[in-house]
Amino acid sequence: MQFILLLRQAPRQLAFGALHSFGSSFGQTFLVALFVPFISASLGLNETEFANIYAGITIGSALCLPVVGRWIDKVDILSYSLATMALLALGCVMISLAGNVWMLIAALFVLRLAGQGLMTHVSMTGIARYFTKHRGRALAVASFGFPLAEAILPATLLALIAAFGWRYTYAGSAVFIICVLVPVAFLLIRRDQKFRAVPTRSSKTAAKQASDSARPTDTTTDQSSPTDPEHPRLFRSLYVWFCMPMLAAPPLIMTALFFHQGAISTHKGIELGWFAAGFTVFAVTSVLGAFGSGPLIDKHSARRLFPWHLIPMMAGIIVLAISHQPFVILIYMGLVGITVGFATTLRTAIIPELVPLDEIGAVRSTLTAVMVLASAMGPAIYGWMFAADISIEVMLTATLIVMAVISVLSWLSERPGFYVPPGISPQDSH
Repeated sequence: MQFILLLRQAPRQLAFGALHSFGSSFGQTFLVALFVPFISASLGLNETEFANIYAGITIGSALCLPVVGRWIDKVDILSYSLATMALLALGCVMISLAGNVWMLIAALFVLRLAGQGLMTHVSMTGIARYFTKHRGRALAVASFGFPLAEAILPATLLALIAAFGWRYTYAGSAVFIICVLVPVAFLLIRRDQKFRAVPTRSSKTAAKQASDSARPTDTTTDQSSPTDPEHPRLFRSLYVWFCMPMLAAPPLIMTALFFHQGAISTHKGIELGWFAAGFTVFAVTSVLGAFGSGPLIDKHSARRLFPWHLIPMMAGIIVLAISHQPFVILIYMGLVGITVGFATTLRTAIIPELVPLDEIGAVRSTLTAVMVLASAMGPAIYGWMFAADISIEVMLTATLIVMAVISVLSWLSERPGFYVPPGISPQDSH
């Protein structure tokens, strides 16, 4: 019921968020992967060469994201959105024209930075800044664009590739971005000055916003001093370093296990088709996880929930480790989807509980860069373990131990003295 009321109260703002999460798919791995065989054949690359190029580009775009991402705190979000979409369309055009490896590298870099990085950044940051009372639910609605794109675009683009070829399909994607996404984004918020406005620094406003998000009974104080937005106070605290592994774990582990699903299926004697079916379950449970986390975040705060959100993924890995039955793949993928859905909303909802509004963009872009780097490293780390002939069971057991340790670290970070949000007195923060 609360979701329906929220949609009635702010349909344009929520649609703006969902539009950008949907549009980010043009630079996301699941969609780029569809073109890999065709691009590789056209440019004479083998699978390993393309994978190495892609990993390097992903790392490079992640390193640029904190620099470019912090600009969202300083400019009108509609202007930032339109510039991001123009960059994404440029990336699509560049890749459609790529005639050699260097052109491909430049095109993929622009595509990854604008798509996976900045389009998602606009969606989540805009929603997190605008909504305070029902932020968790709002982020869940905005994130619906991700599974919607996963359900619609792969089959659509494969059909277009079959009919027109991969180059025309990517060129057509650029046309779609410019002629559909850009006008819709403009029409949705062009008159909404509150949503578009650049956040201003105010100790009282920041204190009230952080207090409302984190604790219903918190009180605010004017004793906190403003921090330098270029170097948010959060990164000078123990809190962020204890929580950083928790942010990096889901993308690192999920990407690695999905990337090596072939080796896992071979080891367990399970047909790879079970993993294909598992992705459908994964998509459904990730939506349920995102929408289920929204009300819980609004009720208990993202900080309180954050240390516990790896539990479903851990349960899924336990099931995968102890059984060789094919149906366990569906259970495993479903449980991983729940954690991914929770993480989608939690990792953005927690930021406004920790920093003032005008630092959200800088902090989120930096944390996102860490997660992107983790996702790039995951397949390589697990690949080294496979190369060392470490068994699947030992890998999964080690993964569970690491996840348990970082969950405890995240829980410890909530103990008194690790971090107090600006504007909240230490005695009121715990």
